[in-house]
Amino acid sequence: MNLKIAICNRGEVAVRIIRSCQEMGINTVLLHSMADKNTIAYEIADETIELPGDSPLDTYLHIDSVIAALKKSGAELVHPGFGFLSENAEFVQAVENLGLKFVGPNSKTIAVAGNKIRAKEMAIKSGVPVSPAYTGDFSDKKTLLAEVKKIGYPCIVKAASGGGGKGMKIIKKDKDLFELVESAQREALNAFGSTTVFIEKYFESPRHIEVQILCDSHGKKLHFFERDCSIQRRHQKIFEETPSPALNPELRKKICDAALKLADAVNYVNAGTVEFLLAPDNSFYFMELNTRLQVEHTVTEEICGVDLVKLQVAIALGEKLDFAQEDISPRGHALEVRIYSENPAQDFLPSTGEILEMLLPAGPRRRFDFGYDKGHKVTPFYDPMIGKIITWAPTREENILRMLATLSETVIFGIHTNIEFLKSVLTNEKFISGDFNTSFLEKEFAQGFKLPPLTPDQMAFAAKAPAETNSTATSLKYQSPWQVGNPS
Repeated sequence: MNLKIAICNRGEVAVRIIRSCQEMGINTVLLHSMADKNTIAYEIADETIELPGDSPLDTYLHIDSVIAALKKSGAELVHPGFGFLSENAEFVQAVENLGLKFVGPNSKTIAVAGNKIRAKEMAIKSGVPVSPAYTGDFSDKKTLLAEVKKIGYPCIVKAASGGGGKGMKIIKKDKDLFELVESAQREALNAFGSTTVFIEKYFESPRHIEVQILCDSHGKKLHFFERDCSIQRRHQKIFEETPSPALNPELRKKICDAALKLADAVNYVNAGTVEFLLAPDNSFYFMELNTRLQVEHTVTEEICGVDLVKLQVAIALGEKLDFAQEDISPRGHALEVRIYSENPAQDFLPSTGEILEMLLPAGPRRRFDFGYDKGHKVTPFYDPMIGKIITWAPTREENILRMLATLSETVIFGIHTNIEFLKSVLTNEKFISGDFNTSFLEKEFAQGFKLPPLTPDQMAFAAKAPAETNSTATSLKYQSPWQVGNPS
């Protein structure tokens, strides 16, 4: 296949895209920051083009710089990965104006789906359940207060664009309403360039359930079942699994059918994810439509036996999906954990420095999607996720044990990681039983987290490491793509 694809992203997702495209015989060109020369993606891409600067705002989020690099790249296709510009309608329009194929939905679809207010309106029209909300004029305080009383406390104010917890405030009483709305608007302006917010009913202990969809340009729309992303810290996912222990077959069908209804309403094309809140009474409500690949797409691939990146590219090239909904038969259980360079014992402070050792234990149904390797340096400029570990087993019980064994054998020295914290979640009785929701970490780790003592082997290795390259947890400010773009 005499084609070239440009990847406008970094880290493990860039590696993921490059490898799938190379298996398809498509040449890859990586657009990268100066700081990201020291990564796996830079090493394995067929070609590279440097974006001047290091910070996200100067590189991966700088539309003019990315478009200039695309003009030089000679690529016919553009894959945005996730975060950064992946859901930016202005960027997608600029790509379309160049005559390049964007691996994702078109700019018009993204303009609708990327705005949470417009997406909710579309969900209502298509008959998809939506939680009570107010999306009107926020300058009239009397009307705002009256509308919030109709919704009922607690409620939550959210930014209309973006995600990652920015511009989100939980409101529990009248006296806090205006102050928290103004605070959310300030955060939204700083993170997404817009003060537009809305208010909706806040569910205290919901599950976070999302459905993977894939639609071609010939009218076929399919779902690949659900993922449970309820284990979260500060609105950021940490664990993802499929199938969800919370769904029975009837509820699973209702949620997946609702996702396809919405896809049909917006004439969706390519891969996307429809996110829902599942209340304790099993009622569910549409949250948002993510118009891109999700971090956690890997667990769907493991149970369905597909390569979503390859399918994304095929759809962008105008190909038809050559299978039907009944051909998608999920098998077993898949679990993903996100490996962060952070110190859980110090309020998850990001950790930077050189990775002195990295040993990822091979074994049956163990998958490692990493953006870094031994000798690479983790910088303070980007999100602290350095990789993901994905495991599969016939049952959830077996898979928890497989993931626990995999994490126990994983060795990363030179930076702090959250591996021990992940192990403590896996051994928690409520997690094992499947009895958890989005407040799990807040309740189960209310007293914080203490790292266990180093083993003799760990102490011996640490003693050999040069003092200047030992693990460092930095207080340097960094700009995360999950803060300035949409999270997954």
